Amino acid sequence: MGDSKVKKSGKSAGKRKGKSHDDRSNVTSDLTSSNWIDMIAMAIRTPVFDHQRAIYTNRTLRFGQVDAVGFDFDHTLAVYNCPALDDLAEKLVADRLVEHEGVPREWLEQVPDAGFARKGLILDIDEGVLLKTDRYGHVLRAFRGRSKLTVGQKRDLYGDRDIIPHVTDEDRFIQVDHAFSRPEILLWSVMVDHTEAGERRDLWQRIRHHTDTIHRDGSLKQVITANPEKYILPDPRTEALLVHLRATGKKVFLLTNSEWEYTAAMMNTVLGRDEDSGEDWLDLFDLVVVEARKPGYFRPSQSKDAIVGIDEKILIGGNLAEIEKHIGCSGNEVLYVGDHIYADLISSKKNVYWRTMLVVPELEEELTVQSGMPGIVSQLREVDERRTGTEREVMHWKAVEACLLSIEDVVDSDRKGLKKLRHECAVARKQATDTLKDFIRQREVLRSKLSTATNSHWGSLFRAGSELTHYGRQLEDYACTYTSCATNLLFYPPGHYFRSPMDYLPHELESM
Repeated sequence: MGDSKVKKSGKSAGKRKGKSHDDRSNVTSDLTSSNWIDMIAMAIRTPVFDHQRAIYTNRTLRFGQVDAVGFDFDHTLAVYNCPALDDLAEKLVADRLVEHEGVPREWLEQVPDAGFARKGLILDIDEGVLLKTDRYGHVLRAFRGRSKLTVGQKRDLYGDRDIIPHVTDEDRFIQVDHAFSRPEILLWSVMVDHTEAGERRDLWQRIRHHTDTIHRDGSLKQVITANPEKYILPDPRTEALLVHLRATGKKVFLLTNSEWEYTAAMMNTVLGRDEDSGEDWLDLFDLVVVEARKPGYFRPSQSKDAIVGIDEKILIGGNLAEIEKHIGCSGNEVLYVGDHIYADLISSKKNVYWRTMLVVPELEEELTVQSGMPGIVSQLREVDERRTGTEREVMHWKAVEACLLSIEDVVDSDRKGLKKLRHECAVARKQATDTLKDFIRQREVLRSKLSTATNSHWGSLFRAGSELTHYGRQLEDYACTYTSCATNLLFYPPGHYFRSPMDYLPHELESM
């Protein structure tokens, strides 16, 4: 590990003294003088069947065997006021496009509503099309700019091509996988209408450049830190969760790409503390890693040593081996909680085998919609199963009719009887066909009702009819657990057994 230090001016400069790295007594002793006990007790007494607070399980996880819990910062511990943050980022990027690229200001004043830009979509930067696909990459919905493509237009562009990024042409297809991507997608959607086919890739690269710039040069974070109450939604349960985890013997660490100055400036607001509370929040963590540069941080080839910050528990950059050495845990002993499905989950799960929890704020909206339409998902499943059974019946009668027709010419006797049988089959086939059409209509009504209630442009984030979306597939494959908010962990005891539902193969469902 490198010996260089990052110094801070003023009274906070230098090492923080008097705190043992593994001493949790300073945390637990403060419980009686705060409202943490009340919040933890409330959480324990709250029934977990409240779907809004539930943690959902794809892969069974014994929380009692997890020795360390790590958290991302942005959009995980730090819950942003997304409309305000998106407006700010959109304005800063738009100003740069006008100033540096000569884009007419009036183009950028006609952006769609915020629901048009959501995670889980795929951007085709050559065709200028924003796409929603199912888990197999089939295009379900598509917009060029703000215009929805017809079925014929989609087929002309893609046919049945599998376009999932990271599998086919990842240089052309960009996955929208983070909340910070919304402003650039909204700006793209209004600018692409003013470009020709050969200009769209360059357009995207210019928007990306200026989006990266406002994050990299500090202009975005400077505005946020000057008025944190406008952009951060404080949650006192965050502090209660961190205290609870450490008090029950688990190591707690922060692993973020944000810089130390920004993290330190915002953490008190995140926790609902006064701004002048200083850096006492460090006592809630065993380790804080900033400027991690995920997902590269999780790659075995990352060997750059960390720089020690103003406290021995603060590391700037570094590599995976260092963090596992500091916390004394590795692999399945670590649960990492983050909101970025690629940078936080896919890389950590593939490369280091940490257990994962994905924070999906949109889940709360979808659960609210489902609770307002009780039973709609089960109705859709039932109608789909009955449709499948009726399709088999139609195919059966068609096969019988074809068989009777083929033997009619070779049967000399009782042709009248054969004709009667064919008529009976035709009647049965028509009845089954009419029933099938009715089930198809019912299915489309239910799918449309569920889809438009969640997002009028794109429908559900997780589902596309009877199939999962591309995002839903990634969530299923890489998130051991998922929930709407990191603090939902507070509602589960430290030894909880997160049990995944039983998987079934199609032939097993036949006997159910």
